[in-house]
Amino acid sequence: MRRGALVHLRRAATVIAALIAVSACAIRAPERTAPPAALYDAAIIPGLPDARLWGDDLTEARRAAVARNLAEVERGRWLALGRPPQGVTTDVLAMSGGGPDGAFAAGLLTGWTEAGDRPEFTVVTGVSVGALIAPFAFAGPDYDPALRKIFTEFDTADVAELRIFAALRGALGVADTQPLRNQIRALADAALIARVAEGHRAGRRLLILTTNIDAARPVIWNMGAIAAAGETALFQDVMLASASIPGAFPPVSVAVTAGGESFTEFHVDGGVTRSVFVGPPGFYEDVPRSQPYPVRRTFHVIQNNALAPDYAPVRERLTAIASRSLSTLIRNQTDGDLARIYLAAQALGADFRLAFVPQRFQPASTAAFDRAYMTALFEAAAQMARDGQAWLDAPPAMLGRARLQAELSRRRAGG
Repeated sequence: MRRGALVHLRRAATVIAALIAVSACAIRAPERTAPPAALYDAAIIPGLPDARLWGDDLTEARRAAVARNLAEVERGRWLALGRPPQGVTTDVLAMSGGGPDGAFAAGLLTGWTEAGDRPEFTVVTGVSVGALIAPFAFAGPDYDPALRKIFTEFDTADVAELRIFAALRGALGVADTQPLRNQIRALADAALIARVAEGHRAGRRLLILTTNIDAARPVIWNMGAIAAAGETALFQDVMLASASIPGAFPPVSVAVTAGGESFTEFHVDGGVTRSVFVGPPGFYEDVPRSQPYPVRRTFHVIQNNALAPDYAPVRERLTAIASRSLSTLIRNQTDGDLARIYLAAQALGADFRLAFVPQRFQPASTAAFDRAYMTALFEAAAQMARDGQAWLDAPPAMLGRARLQAELSRRRAGG
């Protein structure tokens, strides 16, 4: 999340943490029992052992299961369509974090629907704000109005409430996310969760990434399996956790069992460990590049940030230098994540398509969620999708600066 308002939130969280560290009267947050080091790797959700997996590791058995599942889904679709000679398509949608810039993904999906060529996605993944959008994207165009509502009618008060003094007394975040939790409960309702469960039973997959802050590792949640099990509260908690900026927002507690005992994990923003993903590392290794029938696979990646480097002389202030350094760190992490996805697409013989926020979009205010800014970005993204000018065929870092600038100029010209 590179936008200034979110950097301000992180900065405030850092200052609050420092004040608490030196405050003799600070009140500690309630104690919890985290899984011990010897058991944490085996912790599971009670009754849902397959609800999640580590996002930085994949066993041979799991990798083989991924390959089987994809092959079964592709063959099932081909048979259901009457064995068409042109085969089938497999479309994967991956959405990044980006805070208010999530308006870009929401607008792009809406415009894509209006353009008439938006596919039904076989796999949808989301990180941070992308995780908030992912269930609606998975459920299909019927939920475009919900995305428009979120990103053109909400503002900061609908997402979080600043509580600096509570943080000084030992709260686990500068802001209270109860407003966001309420919105998630209202929008990710029984009807949406039932739609996700239906898609899961048809072989499609909805995956959301959080960061297990105890383990400092990414966790991929199988949201369709959670929905099919009727675990509404867990479904909503995972959505909230993936968007919980550490320090700014409190972590989300997740009840687990390991070794016959009960424990509580802390999960925070998935963007701490990944900016965007399509699956755990090496997931594609056992997937055949071809089937007995034609298969066209496409990875559609929506990066809710501007990716082109921007020259901006830094003011001679500590906070300005720290803020610029943080945004540079995040951008370079993003470059690495996009490169991994691009190489995975090549390994699968899949097409790669990337859309990202136009460089010209900068928030006009320091509000964390500026309604006017989000509305403008939503509409611009929708128009890009309608015009077919949203996509590049490689990550910027792999294009080189000269070709990147040429591609961006072409996009702006609508050519």
